[in-house]
Amino acid sequence: MKYSALSAAITLLVSTSAYSSDFGIEEITVTAQKRAESLQDVPIAITAFNQGMLKEAGIEGIDNVAQFTPGFSMTSYNKSTPQPYIRGIGTNASGAGDDASVAMFVDDVYISRAGAYDSNLFDLERVEVLRGPQGTLYGKNVVGGALNITTRKPNTEEFEASIRVDTGNYSKRGLQAFMTGPLSETLAGKVSFSTAQRDGFVENTLTGNELRDEDSQSARAGLVWDASETLSVSWNWDASKVRESGVGRVFNGEPLFAFPALTPSRNDRDKTDTQNDGYTDRDVSGTSVKVEWEQDYGTWTSVTGYRTSDYEFVDDLVPALEVSGFNLNYLTNYTEEQEKQFSQELRLASNSDGDLEWTAGLYYFKDDIDRLERWDSLGLGGGIGQADATNKTESKAAFGQLSYNLEDWRFTVGGRYTRESKEATLIATGAEPFYLGIAGAFNAKADESWSNFSGKFSVDYMGLENTLIYLSMSEGFKSGAFNSIAGTKIGAETALDPELATQIELGLKSQWFDDRLRVNAVLFDIDYEDLQVFHTVGLDTFVENAGQATSKGAELEVIALPVEGLELSASYSYLDASYDEFVSGGVDNSGNKLTRAPKNAYTLSSSYFMPLGDSGELNFRLDYVNQGELYIAASNSDISKIDGYELFNARVAFQSADETWELALWGKNLTDEEYSVTTADLSVLGSIATSDILGNPRTYGVTFTYNM
Repeated sequence: MKYSALSAAITLLVSTSAYSSDFGIEEITVTAQKRAESLQDVPIAITAFNQGMLKEAGIEGIDNVAQFTPGFSMTSYNKSTPQPYIRGIGTNASGAGDDASVAMFVDDVYISRAGAYDSNLFDLERVEVLRGPQGTLYGKNVVGGALNITTRKPNTEEFEASIRVDTGNYSKRGLQAFMTGPLSETLAGKVSFSTAQRDGFVENTLTGNELRDEDSQSARAGLVWDASETLSVSWNWDASKVRESGVGRVFNGEPLFAFPALTPSRNDRDKTDTQNDGYTDRDVSGTSVKVEWEQDYGTWTSVTGYRTSDYEFVDDLVPALEVSGFNLNYLTNYTEEQEKQFSQELRLASNSDGDLEWTAGLYYFKDDIDRLERWDSLGLGGGIGQADATNKTESKAAFGQLSYNLEDWRFTVGGRYTRESKEATLIATGAEPFYLGIAGAFNAKADESWSNFSGKFSVDYMGLENTLIYLSMSEGFKSGAFNSIAGTKIGAETALDPELATQIELGLKSQWFDDRLRVNAVLFDIDYEDLQVFHTVGLDTFVENAGQATSKGAELEVIALPVEGLELSASYSYLDASYDEFVSGGVDNSGNKLTRAPKNAYTLSSSYFMPLGDSGELNFRLDYVNQGELYIAASNSDISKIDGYELFNARVAFQSADETWELALWGKNLTDEEYSVTTADLSVLGSIATSDILGNPRTYGVTFTYNM
């Protein structure tokens, strides 16, 4: 049924697009190759969202972006530990010595920590998701892919302002405000602010409090100075704050230790039983300066960035009641982290008016992380252990890429040389033999360095009208790491090997019927070496290299405008990702599926604009999201499986004829589907049970926007 629905949708898109008219699919400009190009001209698998698409689809976070991007899945431990995976590759570890395999860049600045970027998406010009390794132009830690976010630029021509107000169920309330305009003949600025609050939807029966709420504030500011016709300087600043309750883990499965009284709210999506509500506090800020200097031979670009993040959280992993005065907090995790980073990129790019295009550059990055993790397993007969870790990273790189156009063909070659070093310390205290595995105190210190050359080669054929066919080979590199929650001194001082990826990709980008039908498709085959994996076997945790892995599959994106005002779109991904060689703790996981890698996932969307004469227009939008099942553990045990789910979202909006205001009614997960975003296996506690973090239930509300 799932395949037939997708096939029918694609058939409808193709068959209904055979008419001619004067409207077409909107062109999107992307900067995936460090220069402004049309999305359809870039020989990379990219999904891009502009301002209008983000608003219409109700995209507010990276998890929403994943729902509309083939091959992209997103799980989350809490707001400080998001886990983005592209084509089966990502990182579920967040220790001081770990790096993400899917990297994020905001205004060309690399964001070191995954917990520093899962904020509300607002005041943006564009979001680009680059799928697969991007080791040449992006380099650092992009073996899985990259998220390239561009914030909205100040308006240099005229004053512009807008305000948006949200309200909905669970006492949702939100406000976004934006103001921009010229400050002088050569200087323009902007300021923006966002706040989002919502009550929780999981009740803690022990404390009476609501968990899984939302409470965040964000702000941005920017300046653009056009110093001359050839010199432009832009400055960006952003900050965000999160103050939220715990994630509201729910207990599913058989009673804990066969005593139902310990978990009376088991199998209830709205309730949990825990003595500790938990919380997440996070503060993130950053600033960057970008200088662009145009010369006859090319354009110099300098990007300087400095960012900090500071967060702490408490998570009770095993919801259970207190019985007869006994404290049954079985396993609680407390974490705090402070991080600061500095980066500098300098590049020179040729002008884009000749057969030869090239880009060359240098990159420097420095990162300091202090992280403390404390685990309490007294309820299991264990103890309280603490891992106080630091990690200092320094990375240097030189890169270049050259493309040559020869009639209907384009040949591209590129490479990046990276030299990276890390210094790590770990002070372990207490005795927590389970998750941390600490049996006693120790003090560890280690340092290591790695070097790598990542290459790229592609051949593009452009001999067919509005069609690009490309075949590429690209490599990715993620540096080695240290285990910041190791249970022994030897484990803490032994470095993990770098993570390497080599991808072969065959892609098609095409537009048909007077730009009213777009079909983009890609086949890929990726070989991974020494995947850095954080996983559990029983109550023991491991961070280790997984040997060999393979990810191969197909992705499809289709957009059609069958009649004026109606847009139909579909995205689909098929993923076959598995461990080729992975033996851990005596368990052979070879042949098992990679974690967080659904075999099938697709999204179908329809949007219709209905003109209402001089009054304005109505917009109707419906989205259907289908996420296939996936595994959280490398063992692929049944209890580590997260079932697939289906979501229906809808939006109806009226916009005034002069576009000064809009009123929208929206709903998400309209069928109130119950689904998990992550799970923890509790079978080692004597029960076939899991501790789950659930996705949002049905939400609905009203949004009013006023533009000046």
